[in-house]
Amino acid sequence: MRLNSTAKLAFYNARRRSGDVTRLSEDTGYSTSHITNVINGNRSVNPTIADAMYRISSRRLKTSELV
Repeated sequence: MRLNSTAKLAFYNARRRSGDVTRLSEDTGYSTSHITNVINGNRSVNPTIADAMYRISSRRLKTSELV
């Protein structure tokens, strides 16, 4: 089953770490402010950013499971 962009954003938000915005910015070519706006829901999630978010967080534990 393929995840849509909103599901990838939710998946990423459960596994977010510090430094991810910079890494996503470098990987996608979008500015850090645009990435932050997408994460906060101020801008729509495009497939490029959604795929990059999923790619960097796919093998991580949820933040709530780290404690």
